[in-house]
Amino acid sequence: MTAENEILLREYCSDRSDNLLRDRVYEAFLPLAGIIARKFSGRGVDYDDLFQVGGLALFKALERFDPDKGVKFVTFATPTIVGEIKNFFRDRSRLITLPRRSGMMLKKLNEAKDQLINELHRTPTAQELADAVGETIETVLEILEMQGALNPVSLDMSASSEDEDFNLYSVMGFEDKGYQSVEFKDMVQRALKQMTETERKIITERFFNNRSQREVADILGVSQMTVSRNEKKAVERFRALIEG
Repeated sequence: MTAENEILLREYCSDRSDNLLRDRVYEAFLPLAGIIARKFSGRGVDYDDLFQVGGLALFKALERFDPDKGVKFVTFATPTIVGEIKNFFRDRSRLITLPRRSGMMLKKLNEAKDQLINELHRTPTAQELADAVGETIETVLEILEMQGALNPVSLDMSASSEDEDFNLYSVMGFEDKGYQSVEFKDMVQRALKQMTETERKIITERFFNNRSQREVADILGVSQMTVSRNEKKAVERFRALIEG
């Protein structure tokens, strides 16, 4: 943060009605979104898409930032940008779609978590999250458990960076423990029972046991090309059964 940018930032925070000043501040800090987006590139998503997500997150951080709390804007904005990019990866990888209310609550929890991390400088407890969003701790734990079930393949890989402090801004991840939610476990089992034995085997081995297409092909005694072709159909049928 240069002295000039800090002055612009404080000036905007004192009068948020000046849209021209807001745009100047946003453009001054936009390279931060580019730096973070570049750390996550090469994972199957174009840099431009990640940069766009990071830019939107930067705007959110700018609107919430309070310079009087004694935290540098870069320190405040970084976890918000990282969190939004990780959420973007998770949304793209989901095989199961949450009910609308649960999805909105999950988004609300993630936003509250980012804000609490900025304020507390540590990961908030479940009770602190519940107080922040005005929900019971039971509801919060249930939603967090759903988030864990929605990530059969972990995308929470460490970003390669020469900056050793970068990982300190990573948001809290949730390890998939095999569909611990009773509701989702029952939903998945009922969907699998309606599929053919081959479809069921492909879904189970590929996404629950994390096997490669080659390994699944060896198990089924078919070619990898056959597994690849049937996998797409199996995923589409599985999704239709879940959403139906």
